[in-house]
Order: sequence, then structure tokens, then C-alpha cells
Amino acid sequence: MSVVVGVAPGHCSHAAVHLAVLLARSYGQPLVVAAVNAAGWGAGRSLGVDGEYRRFVVDQARAALDEARALVPADIAAQYLVHDASSSRRGLLEVCEQHRAIRLVVGAKDEGPHGEIALGSVVTGLLQSAHVPVAIAPRGFEAGPGARLERITAAYSGSETSAELALASAAIAAESGCGIRLAAFFARPSALAAAAIGLDAEDAVIAEWSATIREQADEILDDIERLDPAPASIEMVVGAGADWGEALRAVDWKRAEALLVGSSSLGPIARVSLGSHAVKIVRHSPVPVVVVPRRATDDYIAQGRPASAG
Repeated sequence: MSVVVGVAPGHCSHAAVHLAVLLARSYGQPLVVAAVNAAGWGAGRSLGVDGEYRRFVVDQARAALDEARALVPADIAAQYLVHDASSSRRGLLEVCEQHRAIRLVVGAKDEGPHGEIALGSVVTGLLQSAHVPVAIAPRGFEAGPGARLERITAAYSGSETSAELALASAAIAAESGCGIRLAAFFARPSALAAAAIGLDAEDAVIAEWSATIREQADEILDDIERLDPAPASIEMVVGAGADWGEALRAVDWKRAEALLVGSSSLGPIARVSLGSHAVKIVRHSPVPVVVVPRRATDDYIAQGRPASAG
């Protein structure tokens, strides 16, 4: 098994490499750093791309790997490869399959706000066709030398799927020696503001929702406490705000933390298909996000089973 990270020639991939190192160290897995060469795909056929341009693209890919190599510390076992494929998306998924990846790590769009996650076309394509959990690094992310995951926060919506993913995250957190936190986020609906019902009434709505979601989470927290070994810490938190950005920043975040978000709509089997709320949580997250597709859910849960009591 491995953690695969994609580096893009001509783009800064530092945040993605830093996140991949953090996950590889925390999960005890080797790292595979991949640069995809779309120009070299089908080299035996006439694609209308001359040899000089192909050599230029390969040189760019190797330069991206060299840049990544300088960021990977000596305690991480890593290999570096240029993979020929018809597209960056397809190439990264092929590398994941070949190296039995447990995570695919990519970076947010270069032009996005610092410390947040803007989804570029390649990342969006991966989220629509991935068979493994996809970890996305916010622009500028860096965990620090020798860092390991301090905590996994699992986004909890009250659904059965989010509960299963939260329990699996807790088992994986225990295996990795970090804490687990369930987090529910609430952005005030525009309908409330339009209705001009007043702050007191809005606060009452939020308080009722918070009490309901905490009550639903109690059973999951009880199951987590029975894990053997147990996570380093167990918490439940609710973040509410006028919008999704404010809701996510209403709770504290550690420097080496990841937010886990599950697929939340009835998308095609084996694909990540995020519901509107999940997309907004991803975009406004101040920490790296791991998105788990529906078909990957069983495999994700299975990773935590050795840490459970039964």
C-alpha cells in the first residue's frame, strides 16, 4: 500500500507534498510522488507532437519531481516517477491502482485564497472519478518538520453514512496515535435572514439543531470510547455562522489536522459526488480535507477494523 501524491509540472505542489508527507508518516506508508506526462501517452502512435516537445514536457515533469524530492525528509520512504497517460486525472488514478494507494493527495488551485481550498479542473475531475479517498491540501499548507496527524475531524451530518465514516475515522485515528473529533456545521439559511425573524429566534433555531445533532452523535461517541486501542482524544463540536466560512472558523483547528468529508448525494457508484453542503465545507475548510467516495467507504472502514475491539 502507499500514499500517492500528484505534482504538476509548472505549478507549485509544495502544499500537496507537505500533506502527503504528513499522511505517509502518520499512516506508516511509503510515498509515491507522481508527475503525469500527457504528451508522452501513446508514444508509438502519431499524435502530432514532435520529439522535441515531448522531451521538454518530460524535463518539466522531472524538474517537478526534483522539487518534490527536496521537500521529502529522510524518514519517509519514497519513490518518484513520471507516468504517461492521456490526462493528468487518468494518470493519477492509474498510479493509485498500480501502487495500491490508500490516499491520493493533490493540491488546491494556485489562484485560490491562501489557506483555503479552491477546486481546479483536475481536482474536480478526480472528485468525480476517484476510487480512493482524495486528500486536498489548502494553498500554503505546511505541517512542520517531523509532524504527525494531531487530530482527524469527521464532518457529521446526522446521516448513517457520516456516522459510519466517523467511527472508521476514529479507529484509524487510534491506529495513527491521534485524536478524533466529530464536527457538525450549520450556516444560517438565507430564508431565516429574509424572514427577519430576529437574532433571538435565529439563535433558538441553531440551539435546537445543535442539541439534536449532539444527541444523535452520542451513540457514535459511545462506540468510539469502546475502541481498543482508543483515539488519543475524543470530542464533539458544533460550528455555526452566518455563512459556511464563518461556521468552519467557529471551531478551533490544529496545525496538523485533517477534515474528513463523505459523499453526500446519490451520485454514480464508485464516484465521489459531493452534495452542495459538502462542497461548501470543502471549499471553506482551513485544514486539509479528505474526501471519501461512496465505493471507497467499505475499504475505508476496513482500514480501521484491526484497531477495534471486535
